[in-house]
Amino acid sequence: MSHSIRLIGPWFVQPQDGLQFIDQREEIAAVRRIKMPASWENLFGNAKGKATFMRTFNSPTGIDQQTLKIMLEELNGSGTVSLNGEPLFEFGNDDNHIQINITSQLKLNNQLVIELACDPSGKSICGLHRPVILMIEEA
Repeated sequence: MSHSIRLIGPWFVQPQDGLQFIDQREEIAAVRRIKMPASWENLFGNAKGKATFMRTFNSPTGIDQQTLKIMLEELNGSGTVSLNGEPLFEFGNDDNHIQINITSQLKLNNQLVIELACDPSGKSICGLHRPVILMIEEA
């Protein structure tokens, strides 16, 4: 038996290395609060670049013998996933369904970070097109 928690929002996104939001007026990229899923095109248009997506969440209560996993689906682009400052997974353009066991890394308060690099001129539409899921599986 398992159940899931959708990590829809709030997420924070920050463009990196000169990437800008499509409606950005200032030169320095500010962090924006968003809800997931989020398309690269809606955030950055057709610009190539890298952005950091961050989400904090508390550890589910009553966890004993369960396994906890982060699930990412329809993740288009390349980059890394980290939890609480620890790298968990490096993904490429062909990795669009990822499950990462985070049971041993989970703390009371957690920060999930997804670094996403995108080139919209490629074959797929960049972004995180499904909600990120925290899956709780019974042992």
